[in-house]
This record gives sequence, C-alpha cells and structure tokens, in this order.
Amino acid sequence: MAILILGIVITTSLAVFVDRTRRLRQASETLLAYQSLSNEIELRRRLTFTELDGAPVEFMSDTTILGPLAPYTTTVTVTAVSAGVKNVVMTIRWNGGKRIARMGIARVDTGGSNLW
Repeated sequence: MAILILGIVITTSLAVFVDRTRRLRQASETLLAYQSLSNEIELRRRLTFTELDGAPVEFMSDTTILGPLAPYTTTVTVTAVSAGVKNVVMTIRWNGGKRIARMGIARVDTGGSNLW
C-alpha cells in the first residue's frame, strides 16, 4: 500500500513539474514575441504616412531576440481604413503556426511630420 501511495505522489510531482516547465517556456516565448512587436511598432511609427505602403512586409527591426522561437515568420500588413487612416498590423507566428502574437497601430495622415 505504501508503494502505491509513493508512486502516486512521485507521478503527481513529476506531472506538476513538467506542466510548470511548459508554462514557463510559453511565458518566455510570449515575452520575447511582444518585445519584438514593440520594437517593430516603434520603427513603423517613425515612417511617414506615405512610406507605409512601400515598406517591407517583413519586420524592419532586428529580430535576433526571436532566436529561441525559430522557426518563426513575421508579417506586416497595411490596410487603408478610410482616406487618411491606415491600420498597420504586425504578426509573429511560431511553433508551426500554433502560437501567434499580433499587435497593431492606427496611423492617421495629419499632414505634419511622422513624429506627431
């Protein structure tokens, strides 16, 4: 009977440890993805409104921070919502497309400089 209880305790402890490790890895990956998205948003924010359409569809910022997520893909889509308004959405996909991080900004043509 004692061996059965000991087996259950060891199995449960091992399962909890494995789940904790998986969650920590996912949290670390998410943190890296959103840091990279923030870096990219800062670069895209500094482009002029007219440069947005001609900008690359891949990230312009340094993506070495995403090394642990390899293989990953990065995409940027620019959609004109109305005259003078564009949505810029940046996406990172990793883990075979099972994990996705997405962030977007709205850009408005104010007629002024690109730094608001």
